[in-house]
Amino acid sequence: MNGRRIVKVWQDGLMDARADEQAAAAAPQAVRLVEDIDTLRAMADPTRMAILSALTRPGDPVMSVKEIAAELGEPQTKLYRHVRQLLAAGLIRVAATRMVSGIMEHQYQTSQHSLKLGPGIVHDHMDEADATFQVVIERFCDGLSAAYSESRSKPVFVLSESRLSPAKADELQSRLQDIMDWLNQTPEDPNGVPVSVLLGFYIQESR
Repeated sequence: MNGRRIVKVWQDGLMDARADEQAAAAAPQAVRLVEDIDTLRAMADPTRMAILSALTRPGDPVMSVKEIAAELGEPQTKLYRHVRQLLAAGLIRVAATRMVSGIMEHQYQTSQHSLKLGPGIVHDHMDEADATFQVVIERFCDGLSAAYSESRSKPVFVLSESRLSPAKADELQSRLQDIMDWLNQTPEDPNGVPVSVLLGFYIQESR
């Protein structure tokens, strides 16, 4: 999957030196709770999600728009509007600045490693939440298809619809949450292999 990492989205000079000091003093937070519509809208776009993914890698890379464009294979001019929206939503931040050919260049860093949707945001803004879900799922499916095409990869994809007792349904949800907690608490290995995990669970309306 070209070393890509999917952003985790889950519910429930002197100037350079100063910027570097500020960045070091404010490392990306582990999990950000998304509770406002502007942030949700900023997430609901494939290009912006790709930018977040590029910046959400082990080591918390600091990249300019030019560097992000090169990694994504996109025109640099296409990304400025998206970067501004991510900045306005606080999903990324300016981590450093430098002079390049007499022009001030900003370098950006993610503001968080994971995004968690607040309890009311999905219910109150279903259209925007649905657009975000679609972006995340489509990005995961692109990586899954690529993994299936590589003989050395061993992807796992399971879809199950079952009828469980309320107690067993609660147990299943708890087990999935344990997996997610374990994954989020496991330190990343800079020399490890990139993995993508998508977990989903919901109780269907009675039929």
